[in-house]
Amino acid sequence: MNAGWVVLLGVLAVLAAAGAVVAGTNVALATSAAAVAVGSSAFLLLSVFDRLAWPSARAVTPSRASASRVRQALAAGKHGRREVLMFLDSLERSGFGLVRPVLSDEEIGRLLAASPEEFRQYLDVRVRELERRT
Repeated sequence: MNAGWVVLLGVLAVLAAAGAVVAGTNVALATSAAAVAVGSSAFLLLSVFDRLAWPSARAVTPSRASASRVRQALAAGKHGRREVLMFLDSLERSGFGLVRPVLSDEEIGRLLAASPEEFRQYLDVRVRELERRT
């Protein structure tokens, strides 16, 4: 759920709750407004729980990368970073028996936004670590 929907649902929940309070003795209006407030709040909570999911819930695609695909991803620059990271993840998982992704979603986001020099330094360190372990 993107930020626009979260804001919209939050505003809807607050306005519906205020409408239920303002309705006073009109039970039908208060009940329907409260139902809308509870429903939109439930959708907000679902979006929060979705963000707090355990990292292993993230879909991990098996490594089908060939040397040419890795070269293309590296040549694509910033647009190919995700594929390079997923390839390194799959190498680490296959080589060391790991069943969950090595990187969290937050770490992937940070690396996608990193400058080219920072990303290159990260790749150098990670590849050296992979070589050391194998």
